[in-house]
Amino acid sequence: MTSIKRISTTASAAAPAPRCDEPTTKYTFASIVTSSRPTNVKSAYITGPGTISYNKTVQATVGASMTSSVTAEAGVVLAKASATIGASVTASRSWTDGFTYSLPVPSGQRRAMQLFQSSKYFKVTKYTLHATTCTYTTSYAGNAVNAPLTARDDEWKLVP
Repeated sequence: MTSIKRISTTASAAAPAPRCDEPTTKYTFASIVTSSRPTNVKSAYITGPGTISYNKTVQATVGASMTSSVTAEAGVVLAKASATIGASVTASRSWTDGFTYSLPVPSGQRRAMQLFQSSKYFKVTKYTLHATTCTYTTSYAGNAVNAPLTARDDEWKLVP
């Protein structure tokens, strides 16, 4: 019986160059919690005991808070966050309505009533791809953002 051994006649190919076809920037979001942001709508102060009443038609405005690193690219970060964290957030929102609310003020406390909009607080980390090494480096890490929801979800609170 004769055995036949196959001999390769082609030269072995060099290892292919690394492929850097990943996105050039990635964002991760952590420590995501429901929070609230104060609007510009606020009553006068009273010292309790008593009741603060607010009855006006006004435009309420609320904005996000974030570190300066994130502010430079707020649109991109908030769009990526909205697609990732399970809630749609925005840099700012405004709405006009007739607000009629009352809250009791405890005895001896000086308080006003302020309208707050629901928001999402999260920390964002940005990674940048370096094409020559096909590795990501951290551009910034754990930067705090508190952005209002795009949908109206507001609440009156007593504030000092």
